[in-house]
Amino acid sequence: MNTTSIKIEEGRVTIRPVAGNVWLTQHEIADLFGVFISAIGSNIRSILKSEILQEDAVCRHRENGKGSILTLYNLEMITALAFRLKSRQAQYFREWITEQALNPVILWKIPGMNAMLN
Repeated sequence: MNTTSIKIEEGRVTIRPVAGNVWLTQHEIADLFGVFISAIGSNIRSILKSEILQEDAVCRHRENGKGSILTLYNLEMITALAFRLKSRQAQYFREWITEQALNPVILWKIPGMNAMLN
């Protein structure tokens, strides 16, 4: 997977969707938010068990070419996790999500770029 589909650097969040969404593994989400993989796994299980999100809507399975299956999670799950985790990066992501919800979004389509500029 491409770990650059979401970046949090110096308090700024950049999202580069692929085919209209972002899909990351638990390891990539842990790296993104600066937490342990076990924190990601336990929070995902809790979110799915409570039926806040439905597994078939937020998860995708893909073979990695080495004989094992990767489980990927979309932006909806990543956002839910950000509100359950305590880290500086998760805080930046929550602030960014809130800002996006409160400010009108003006999208500029720039030929040759696959990113939303805000």
